[in-house]
Amino acid sequence: MLLILKNKKKTGPKMKKFLRLTGAELARKGVDFSVSSLEETEIQIEKNKVGLSICGKPVTSWNNIYIRKVGRNRGVAHMLAHIAKKSGVNLIDRYHEQTKDASDAAKITQMFRLALAGISIPKTYFAGSYPKKHLRNAVTYLKLPIVVKECNSSQGAGVFLAKNISELEKIILERSSQDDRKEIFLQEFIPNDFEYRILVTGSKVAVTEKKIRSEKEAFRNNVHLGATEEFVDISTVGNRIKKEAVLAARTTHIQVAGVDVIERPDGSPVIFEVNSCPALTLDINISPEIKKLAEYLTVCEKK
Repeated sequence: MLLILKNKKKTGPKMKKFLRLTGAELARKGVDFSVSSLEETEIQIEKNKVGLSICGKPVTSWNNIYIRKVGRNRGVAHMLAHIAKKSGVNLIDRYHEQTKDASDAAKITQMFRLALAGISIPKTYFAGSYPKKHLRNAVTYLKLPIVVKECNSSQGAGVFLAKNISELEKIILERSSQDDRKEIFLQEFIPNDFEYRILVTGSKVAVTEKKIRSEKEAFRNNVHLGATEEFVDISTVGNRIKKEAVLAARTTHIQVAGVDVIERPDGSPVIFEVNSCPALTLDINISPEIKKLAEYLTVCEKK
């Protein structure tokens, strides 16, 4: 069976005409097809496991999928392309396999790539839209409370914590009403007192620090939002954390990477994000970051 995907669940006049004319031609040729939208797509992401469904059906329900229009759902289309290929489903067009790291969907596609590479990330739920049905599925998958993230935010902005389903609905409605082109994804909340920022240069750990939030009520460890920095000796940080940070930087092809990591109670690391332009503390009396970055750039220059 063939699936034709439009970008929105709602169908405009031009799309209606396209579907009517194309459907008539396909019917004459005896082709069985159905129509859905990227907004009806749900994606569940965790280490070594990614599940994708469209209207509640697995991607393998179709032999061919044709994406007619993507609109703001570039991240969904990108992941669908890779999952379809892995599942033996022909996706038209293969163009959507191309990396979207420079787009507004960079954060969620990064989570997708890290998970496929076997790197530990928070359980993540991503959909083309968030009607109540999708939110119920997200709560079942992630459990409350849930972290809501905008794909194109930085320095802790665009990150919210929903403690119940009502808060979750309110946050998504407010963010979508401000800009309906923004892509939003949801993640499990992992309790923590601080997070590590690992500066990776090339293929090694150059600097390690702790980012410790100043307010007990807060849930974000961003220095920009008031967290304090504590630079610690590299040898005091667990090898599992350092190894996972280096692997995450390599997977995302970032040579100078600021990797945000927390540690679960069992000691296993969880990668929150890999930053391609990590904020550096510009005080050489406090931070060794500038020195270590200069050392790496010097090595590159003298090769």
